[in-house]
Amino acid sequence: MTIAPFPRSILISCLPVLALLVTDRAAGEWDVQGIEELLPQQESELEWERLRASGRSPNLGLLRAADPPPDTPIRNCAEWEPLTGVLVRYPFGVPPLLLTDLDDFGTLHVIVSAAAENSATNYLVSIGVDTSAVQFLVEPNNSIWTRDYGPWFVFDGNGDVGIIDHVYNRPARPDDDEIPVAFGRQQGIAVYRHDMWHTGGNYMTDGFLFSMSTDLVYNEAAAQNGMSSAEVDSLMEEYYGIQVYNVVNDIESGGIHHIDTWGKFLDEETILIKEVWTTHYTYDALEQRATLIGSLMASTGRNYTVHRVYCQPIGGGQPASYTNSLFVNDLILVPTFNNAANDSNALDVYRAAMPGYDVRGYYYSGWRTDDALHCRAKGVMDSAMLRVAHVPIREQSVGPVLVQHYRFAGDDWRTVAMANVGGDDWEGTIPGPASDTTVDYYGLAGDATGREEGSPRVAPDHWHDFPILAGATGAAVVTSDAGPAAFPNPFRDRTHFRFELKYPDRVQLAVYDVRGRLVRRLVDGQRPAGATEIDWDGRDDDGRPVPAGVYFFRLRAAGIAHARPVVLTK
Repeated sequence: MTIAPFPRSILISCLPVLALLVTDRAAGEWDVQGIEELLPQQESELEWERLRASGRSPNLGLLRAADPPPDTPIRNCAEWEPLTGVLVRYPFGVPPLLLTDLDDFGTLHVIVSAAAENSATNYLVSIGVDTSAVQFLVEPNNSIWTRDYGPWFVFDGNGDVGIIDHVYNRPARPDDDEIPVAFGRQQGIAVYRHDMWHTGGNYMTDGFLFSMSTDLVYNEAAAQNGMSSAEVDSLMEEYYGIQVYNVVNDIESGGIHHIDTWGKFLDEETILIKEVWTTHYTYDALEQRATLIGSLMASTGRNYTVHRVYCQPIGGGQPASYTNSLFVNDLILVPTFNNAANDSNALDVYRAAMPGYDVRGYYYSGWRTDDALHCRAKGVMDSAMLRVAHVPIREQSVGPVLVQHYRFAGDDWRTVAMANVGGDDWEGTIPGPASDTTVDYYGLAGDATGREEGSPRVAPDHWHDFPILAGATGAAVVTSDAGPAAFPNPFRDRTHFRFELKYPDRVQLAVYDVRGRLVRRLVDGQRPAGATEIDWDGRDDDGRPVPAGVYFFRLRAAGIAHARPVVLTK
């Protein structure tokens, strides 16, 4: 097993739209104590009136200069990585049970105004929260949407944690926009501000330099910053280290256009996508996307595994938002909707997709179709995290294989020693089995602070497994079927791209160089349902061989933009 850390981590590897103005407050949501009518997700005219009356300017991203980005290489943290706490806001828009549970798993960071700090303390005590686990961030604030305006965490090239601060796309809420800076100051974390509009509910990343958002990010960056999509992609790489930014069309004609209302990364190659009833207007789009995403390659080099969660009608005939969940280390916290059968089914979907995790449901009357638990809570990354990142073996292999803790089918667990083989790389070798069998395995790593992290994240409560053949010696040889094989990669003479549609659709597939220049058009037109397989022979549109280097397949279909790098050698 090769172990190669990012700074402060361990890697285990095997082979224009301005916000809509809402004027009707009659049906507004109140906090859990009933002391404050909470602001809606989209700004109200009343907010603008109050802002104008105060003489303050809205934060349009033009009132501050952007900071230089962090030192490279930069890595943006995924939601399932180690946390030290969760950030929420008082007055609360989350159920009391959630708060009393969160204090058991780290620091409960609570944004609160100075005038409300005593009230917040009294309420937390009254519901049984351990206030020794609470840290208040006493700052002016506007709303409960900590996911949208809260800090985004990265590690820079020196191994130091940093906060990236985008311009919150609610300009009438300037206090919320300042929260990442205040949090960084309180925690002693460097903050890097850029001037592009964004919002946290419309972003998910896999921790391996792949990220995804809806086209809201492109639309608002064009309208408010005058940026092209290529410039957005460049900024995401410059500040967040994102090498592949997949920006998809949203499935809704209205609403807030956040990706967490219908899809969620569960790990580097697992995605949860909402399923709705057949007569709902988003049904076809969701089915087409689920099929297409399941045929595309994740950063691991294998296809995404797609899990579906049925989201029944709730208020207004819109779907429940079971995808709007929260990771807290070994927990997955899922919103529920007082529907026993569908709530239970949703929790079972998470358990099947993420075995070994503690999956818990939380009912709250405030959950809506485009807003639930994920929107109202933001994980705080462990700045000294011990990160175990691993691409699991899935396919049949010929032993021996490099892992740490293993067992053959029916055996007890055994451990192999890990030896440093240079730099940050470590190896340990399983002996070949006496007969063809299955290997279960996991990796664990610890540091001097007592932290211990594993792969899978919940190891040893769960493990990876793969079939292994007897009789071979030497390094493991991993064989794969045609499923994940969008390539060989790297390639010399010819490489391969594969995708699948549930329904016929228009498709564009092309090859671009690292500067974004078109090299070769491969598909541009209607494609049938089912699998499409395309070869590229390393030539441009004029039939000329292109130089060795990195190129990108870029696919646009069914509202999805997907990019995948490939290396041409000579």
